[in-house]
Amino acid sequence: MNIQLPTLSMRSEGFVIQNPSETINGFTKKTADDAVRALDLTNELSIEDLKHSLRRYDFSSVSSHELAMAGSLLYESGLIGDEVANFFTSGRMAYDEAGRPTGTDVKFNAIAMFNEMLVDRLENSEGEARGFHEITRSLIRANHVLGALSYFANSAQSELSVSVYI
Repeated sequence: MNIQLPTLSMRSEGFVIQNPSETINGFTKKTADDAVRALDLTNELSIEDLKHSLRRYDFSSVSSHELAMAGSLLYESGLIGDEVANFFTSGRMAYDEAGRPTGTDVKFNAIAMFNEMLVDRLENSEGEARGFHEITRSLIRANHVLGALSYFANSAQSELSVSVYI
């Protein structure tokens, strides 16, 4: 007997941002020292390279493609791990029926999205499923990293000078 079942759709419209105008939250960095600490930067060259690479990004209006590029840069530089990189490369999490990313050039507010994802996760957690704490820590780290990236991307200074004591 051969039973044919319909293929299940992997379609997802993506994360729905409730407050798309949010640009400041508890993860916003106000000083270069805070941003450096959030990214664990250890030398001035890293800061200059990062600032130069981020100038084209506005994380309050970024596409999934752009967010993935920024996440890849951070991952390749050793500034974020696999779990945090996954949040960046997933973007809005919009997929077609076959599970392929869609709308990768659609702009959205990543600052608001990451913060709302964390709030939703903490408010709607029923019990403590395996991996809950690891994923939550990664999402908190993603929020801190995005706050630091936003600081560097929006800094009006052409030169960023940070003293690092080893």
